[in-house]
Amino acid sequence: MGDDQLITKQQREKLLARLHRHLFWCGERIPDEVELEGKKVPLHEITWQLINKEKLTDEDRDHIDHCIVSLNKKAKSCETYLEKTDMTLDEAKDVFDKTAGLLRAIMDLKDIEELSGPERMKKFREEAEKCKVKDAKGWMQFLEELEE
Repeated sequence: MGDDQLITKQQREKLLARLHRHLFWCGERIPDEVELEGKKVPLHEITWQLINKEKLTDEDRDHIDHCIVSLNKKAKSCETYLEKTDMTLDEAKDVFDKTAGLLRAIMDLKDIEELSGPERMKKFREEAEKCKVKDAKGWMQFLEELEE
């Protein structure tokens, strides 16, 4: 496919389906910075600080709830854009990556609220291990496809 050719309906549907697949977030990175309500927010830094906090304050919880609502709106907007806008495959992959990163941040923020400091770190380590397994399986599948 050439760089200027638009994505096909099938390619678009595949990207949208991947956003809703179990463990879709493995390998996805929380964006360093995201614009929410007209302000640049250092999302990755804030999320990491909250993950490492021993105990959350009521203000932290309110901030997390507000972030989750704002990020959900932005992720839904990106997903709708991916679903309805004509774009090249490279552009679609960029929108997919951005959306997946936002969804990853939402999941992490929800986990932060639900678990205490030590439990959060344990869960994030377990999730990192799941991602390693998924990545290894993906590489094995890729190598098998090359051999065919």
